Amino acid sequence: MAAPDKADRDLARLSLDKSVVVEAGAGTGKTTLLTDRILFLVLAGDKPSRIEEVVALTFTEKAAGEIKVRLSERLAELSAVLSGGVLSASAAARAEKTAEELRDHFKTPAAAILERARAALEDLDKAPIGTIHSFCSQLLRLYPLEARVDPGFRVDEGEAFSELFASEWARWLDDELGERPPRRARWLELLAVVSLEELESLARELGSERFDPETVGASDPGAAAALRALAESAAGLAAGRPKPRGGILEALAAIEKRLTAAAAAAESEDPPLGVTDPPEPPNAKWPKAWEEDEAAAEQYERLRLIAKAASPRGEAVTRRAARLLAPFAARLRREYARRGWVSFDGLLRRARDLVRDAARPREELKRRFAAILVDEFQDTDPLQGELLLYLSEGPGSESRAWSGVVPAPGRLFVVGDPKQSIYRFRGADIAAYEGFIGRLRAGGALACDLTANFRSVPGVVGPVNDVFSRVMRAEAGVQPAYKGILAAKPDMPDAGVRVVAVTDPSGEADAAACQRTEAAWVAGRILADPLRPLKDFAVLLRSSSALPAFLDAFKRAGIPYAVEIERHFYGAPEVGDLLNLLRALDDPDDRIAVTGLLRSPLVALSDDGILTLARAAALDYRKDPPARTLPEDERRAAVRLFETLRALRARAGRAPLGELVAAAIAETRLPELAARAYHGQQTVSNLLKLQRLAAEASESRGATLKDFVAEVQESARESRREGESPLADERLEAVRIMSVHKSKGLEFPVVFVANLSARPATGDKAAARPDWTTNRTALRVGASVSAAASLADAREKRMERRESVRLLYVAMTRAKEQLILIGREKAESGSLASHLDAAGAWPLGGLERGLPALFIQAGKVPEPEAAPAARSATGADAAATARAWVARAKPRAGTE
Repeated sequence: MAAPDKADRDLARLSLDKSVVVEAGAGTGKTTLLTDRILFLVLAGDKPSRIEEVVALTFTEKAAGEIKVRLSERLAELSAVLSGGVLSASAAARAEKTAEELRDHFKTPAAAILERARAALEDLDKAPIGTIHSFCSQLLRLYPLEARVDPGFRVDEGEAFSELFASEWARWLDDELGERPPRRARWLELLAVVSLEELESLARELGSERFDPETVGASDPGAAAALRALAESAAGLAAGRPKPRGGILEALAAIEKRLTAAAAAAESEDPPLGVTDPPEPPNAKWPKAWEEDEAAAEQYERLRLIAKAASPRGEAVTRRAARLLAPFAARLRREYARRGWVSFDGLLRRARDLVRDAARPREELKRRFAAILVDEFQDTDPLQGELLLYLSEGPGSESRAWSGVVPAPGRLFVVGDPKQSIYRFRGADIAAYEGFIGRLRAGGALACDLTANFRSVPGVVGPVNDVFSRVMRAEAGVQPAYKGILAAKPDMPDAGVRVVAVTDPSGEADAAACQRTEAAWVAGRILADPLRPLKDFAVLLRSSSALPAFLDAFKRAGIPYAVEIERHFYGAPEVGDLLNLLRALDDPDDRIAVTGLLRSPLVALSDDGILTLARAAALDYRKDPPARTLPEDERRAAVRLFETLRALRARAGRAPLGELVAAAIAETRLPELAARAYHGQQTVSNLLKLQRLAAEASESRGATLKDFVAEVQESARESRREGESPLADERLEAVRIMSVHKSKGLEFPVVFVANLSARPATGDKAAARPDWTTNRTALRVGASVSAAASLADAREKRMERRESVRLLYVAMTRAKEQLILIGREKAESGSLASHLDAAGAWPLGGLERGLPALFIQAGKVPEPEAAPAARSATGADAAATARAWVARAKPRAGTE
């Protein structure tokens, strides 16, 4: 039976003379579509493209690898079927169908197909298939002079920038705040209202390659005009309405006055720091007499939010700070480039600038690449979109503005799903996506929709459509219209969507207790299905806040798991233990690190034991603990650790960092001990990852032990989005625990979306960020924000709310057979469950609504019994483990 979207699929696959925009819903087979398009480009017609002329850009290296593997298989199958080779029945049928389409639709002779397939297969390693960053790197290496980069530049993941910033900032402060500061008055004036730490945060942002330091800090007539327009709208909100009770009229007047004052400061060349801000508007509620006008009420809240943030003083402080720091940012940028580094942001910006500004390279690149295919286009940030549009232009044309580009027919093929745009924190912007798609459509690109879902059964697809047709409403530049997906698979018994709601009749259970209840129920549900492989199960979380509850529940139940979630790696206990080990080796006087090691699984000393050693001044591994300070078994363990530390300390500074860390891990037996104490295989994998990071730091930039310890501590403080180390490939027999972001593009037979009722975590806002939609830079120094930032923050809040709807869509479309939605019955405002509630699909008052529901009481779910040994993460018997330990210890004791 033909797929319901077959006409659109064929149009996208076969219309090689047209640029194409494909909107592909979840599970609709876009990778197969991309592979088909590439195959036809290099095999079809009178003048096919060479494989090295076809660019295919993906979001991850894994996705790029998958496309290469599929291309290799398809080309090999075609070669075999056309030359009489032996293939499986399914492979032969697929190859025959492709050959038939090439002959019938494109009139390509079989001999030409065979010759081209063999040539493409031979040159496949030359194909520019990869991520946008790898593609930008290639462009810069082709034209280093025009791009103004070192021909041998290295791509920096952030460590080199952090190291350079620290040294340059200290040096610059010595110059600026030393004995004879050149700008003493300006510094004193600014430091009277902001701290040096707050200025440092802004300096770090301005020094990155996202900004042009010369343009930051100028007056902002665009923001001023926007604020004045908002002030006028505030004055008009009360027009024609009945006189209300409360302070709404006073609030609207205060909003108008404050926005007008902020607008004047924004357009001033040098607003004074000593200005007195108009009072903030009072927190008056929208009157009941006016409440029927929901749009006006929402506009009032937006105006109040902007007016509270925007102020003449905030504009003056941020502007002065940016101007004061601009010379430092420029100096830092020059030194960074001189050392041969380019950041990920720099790759994008420099590549975009290259093709926009350098006529010869732009023309040569347009002739070099015949077609560009882009996957996950909804997550393309504005710089990437501009770059791709410039390269899609036909030879001989040259528009300096992306909005004026006329794409040549057939040069650009983009696949995306705006319903799955969830990477706003990486720069993705729905407004940019709509702008680029609009430009392509205006240039004659075909629009094709993929709606046939080959992943999920109807019992999952139906509820997904019911929910999102209600809560995903079109808003220009903010939210796409919902387009339903159609199940192409037959239904199955016991398949579908279910809600598990945690109730709290007593009202005493806190969030942690509810999370533990959810985790215990999930563990029990997995154990209740012993015939299903563990790799069939996935637990999706919006953030890592509920992760400890699930790790503890799975460990107690003996369920193997693999974690892929942001913000967890540096907080993992084994990573903390290894960091303490390295800190102690770097500085024997670091008593906190030594105490951490004594309390770790390496010794497992009690609090009383720690106190005893502290009182005896014995928290020093350079000498053994005094006799009779500890029970004999604890003292033996401490002595063994101290001896090992002394031996390792003797090698610090002599052995390469990677070798030292490897020796520290092996000789302390940290993997075995920590794995048993914490989380099995995942613990070992995380330790090996930190070992690898140490080796890379040493080899790539000569980092010392002290340097690496400082880098890890800084990363832990910043809670970078560093995923835990993947344990293995998809064949690993373990439950996956991951963030919703990490799950994008993946699928599992059974999916638990947990902790749905929790509010999203709020992080610190960046000190500076570009706003592509207005071409302004939003500045923030402590509590002071610029006019542009006040406007951007209001838009950001609206965008975050809409993006959370899309995040829920991604979570609910990962399940192939069973989708279980879990959370507290009371959904917090802003939570993912609040969207289900708005759709009438979340329980209310103990009654199910829209979806079948199971109610479980907080704290009343029994602990699941441990899994059988066959499914246990720690199933090795104790005797075997003991024998392995003895074998490892013999070489150290000189007995072998």
